[in-house]
Amino acid sequence: MIDLTIDELLDPGPSVEISDDLENSAVLADWLGLSSSRINQLARDGIFQRDYHNGQYAFPLKASVQAYAEHLRNRSVRSSDPRLADEKLRVAAGQADKLDIQNQKSRGELIPAAAVRAEWLSVAADLRARLLAVPSRVAAKLSLDRPATAALDVELRRAMQALSETANEGAEGATHSADSALSAKPTPDDTQTPLEGQK
Repeated sequence: MIDLTIDELLDPGPSVEISDDLENSAVLADWLGLSSSRINQLARDGIFQRDYHNGQYAFPLKASVQAYAEHLRNRSVRSSDPRLADEKLRVAAGQADKLDIQNQKSRGELIPAAAVRAEWLSVAADLRARLLAVPSRVAAKLSLDRPATAALDVELRRAMQALSETANEGAEGATHSADSALSAKPTPDDTQTPLEGQK
């Protein structure tokens, strides 16, 4: 065992002769203030060079201390790079957002966008069908003539068209499918209404 400080080992004076004796992981760990398992992990990571000697792994003491000092210097330089720090913050923020979304999903606070879209399309289609059926029902209850029933139908269609255009202005594209379902344009089903030929 060499009886020197780390400073003397790294920067020996002219009168100090240092041999690079092979030492086991426990001795190197004692020099560096690490555990033996950490020493072996750093060796696996390529920080330390080791040889198999007398039935166990052994480390050249001086070279290992110098390698560890260089490893710490490199890590310090990387951690002080502002671009790396910004990237770490960005990654950490992304991971936090992802975890938050997963937690909200597990609590049932988030619904998949596709499910919301499908539900709104169904609601819009049902609403359109119900509104288009209003004129004929009102006409039957109030004994309206055909021109009055046709006028009511026209006004309902105009109202739906106005709603569709307003929605398109506020969120064009995002609500396009739902707007199409509310559109006042006639469909093949509309051609079967009793208002045929009245417009």
